[in-house]
Amino acid sequence: MIKKNYTELILKGIKEGDQIGGPFELAKILSESLVSNNSFKEDELRSRYLSWWKKDAFDTGPTYASVFTKINNGIVPELAVKRVHEEFGFNTAGCGPAHRAVPIAGLINVSTDELLSIARQEAKITHYDEDAGNGSAIVVLLCRYLLEGKSYQDAQKLISGNLDLKECWIKIKEANLRPDGYIFNVIHCALHFIDNNKSLEDTFKFAGKANYCPIIFSVIKTCMSK
Repeated sequence: MIKKNYTELILKGIKEGDQIGGPFELAKILSESLVSNNSFKEDELRSRYLSWWKKDAFDTGPTYASVFTKINNGIVPELAVKRVHEEFGFNTAGCGPAHRAVPIAGLINVSTDELLSIARQEAKITHYDEDAGNGSAIVVLLCRYLLEGKSYQDAQKLISGNLDLKECWIKIKEANLRPDGYIFNVIHCALHFIDNNKSLEDTFKFAGKANYCPIIFSVIKTCMSK
């Protein structure tokens, strides 16, 4: 079951932080799939992503583009994802899944563990690296806790104490303050700007032309404001 007001807030947050538009379009596609199926359906969502790729896709990021080019050329999806990972020098730990997957937080009828599993499964549609899925899962769960009314501090404590996420959370806290697309750096930067009471405009200045940190910052801040 998808909670409409949750997804509306999430999409609002993504849109405000999205300087180009691709992540917002993908998040809308994901939301529409969740609403249509009243749950997460990987194959159906992949078909929607592929349809968008064939027609109107833009600002997808290189990993998404390479994966769906291969799928469109007839390569089995799982093999396409693995081949792109290899072709990219085993470096597919980007923030694309975390940008588009936050609407999953609106699936209020699923447990925390299942929410994490769905986020990781969704990330694997394009990104083979485990970091991409783990980072996406952390952003989804953080937003879910905030939407449920937990404080920003309590939401972080719950994640840091989750045995399944603890190691990744430590890596995020120890990551670098850089405007690149590596998912743990992206989350680290977003949290840094929140912790230091910075504005969305500050994240835009930090990111430059890159469409990375501001989206995560904005969607978390929007969920905090619920």
